[in-house]
Amino acid sequence: MKDMLLSFHSYKGGTGKTTFVGNLGVLLAKRGGKVCIVDTDVNGPGIHSLFNIKYDMTLIDFLQGRCRAEDIIYEYDGDGLELYIVPTRACEEDISSLFDTPAEAREKMSELINALQRDLLIEHLIFDCSPGINRSSLLTMNLADKATIICTIDVQDIRGTYILSNMADKLGTKANLLFNRTPRDKQKEIEEVIKDFSNKLGTYLLGSMTFDDYVARAWSRKLVMEEDPECDYCLQLKTIAEKFV
Repeated sequence: MKDMLLSFHSYKGGTGKTTFVGNLGVLLAKRGGKVCIVDTDVNGPGIHSLFNIKYDMTLIDFLQGRCRAEDIIYEYDGDGLELYIVPTRACEEDISSLFDTPAEAREKMSELINALQRDLLIEHLIFDCSPGINRSSLLTMNLADKATIICTIDVQDIRGTYILSNMADKLGTKANLLFNRTPRDKQKEIEEVIKDFSNKLGTYLLGSMTFDDYVARAWSRKLVMEEDPECDYCLQLKTIAEKFV
């Protein structure tokens, strides 16, 4: 895979976005890439829990000028993986609200990106963004090479995804669409629905991943890509990952 700066979004919580991002990061690192996952979901941060990262300083501290970029980068203790995590902590404010102007917020986020690429030679930079339509998510979307919207077949989620896709288009960011947690017993009907929806949006459809009980039982506390990389969920994720090339 070539170097990528990817952002992952969802209109609602509970789409499995963070679980997908975490396991994708492990997959890319297993393939020899230098990977960093940045948690910008200040409303409900979860990447640090998934990777069991114990932190002192976080993204918020860096953005507020209380520390340097290198102080918030934590190396994951994986088996020979070059995988790094930038955690965040729960914050009442939106990331953009920490600055006087959107330009200042973008400049500070770009400073972090430059430090990761310069000092650690990060090849695959992945942002796990806050659900919903907010300035923080749009800021990150605008910085990314490609944005991926993770959606379920919930009607409200689909409507919100339509808005998110339009936002990406206005920002000039290429958007992918991924349906997640779809019912296995209705896969054929769902495939037809999501293809039609994607065509109407004019958005590239990565595909769909079925609900996986094995992943659900993990309770976002372990990475199935490390524990059982040949499980059904991981095989589906590998197929989706190929489409990022």
